[in-house]
Amino acid sequence: MMSLLQNALFILLMSLGLHARATSRIADAEISSVNGTPCFTISQTEEKRNGQSLLGALSISDLSEKPAVGVWSFYMTGGKKVPLSSKSCLRHADLPQGANGMPAPELQTGRVYSIFLNGRPNDPSDPTYGYMGKFCIVATSTGERQIIAIGSDTPAWKQNSCPEHPLIR
Repeated sequence: MMSLLQNALFILLMSLGLHARATSRIADAEISSVNGTPCFTISQTEEKRNGQSLLGALSISDLSEKPAVGVWSFYMTGGKKVPLSSKSCLRHADLPQGANGMPAPELQTGRVYSIFLNGRPNDPSDPTYGYMGKFCIVATSTGERQIIAIGSDTPAWKQNSCPEHPLIR
């Protein structure tokens, strides 16, 4: 069984090798919340453009640390892939059947995280090879955890910071 560090390095090396292709593309991942737990998928726009994507690995990093630190990852074994649909999502800490990964630690409030879904559409002519997103977790005035997705077109994305939000206490 590979360690968390080995998993993260494997995913990083896979994504770096694919990134070298001139026609490569990384699309935005969708991030939502299910009972205060981050949940990840592709957007409806991506699904309309390319159909369902097939996921081979997932990696979460803590961007609040410099350099960024791998927090949790998994990869699919035996050539299996997980279909990604905009109508469903993969919850943090849930290992799909056939995945190899470590138990996931609880994500902390006040931190900024990145998610990389190493997957691609079934169409071999499509240059998309992954989906990336950033999010933070804040405590609301009632003490609940709120997942805040960080848009790739925002200053918070570039600064790896949590955007100002009215629910933050």
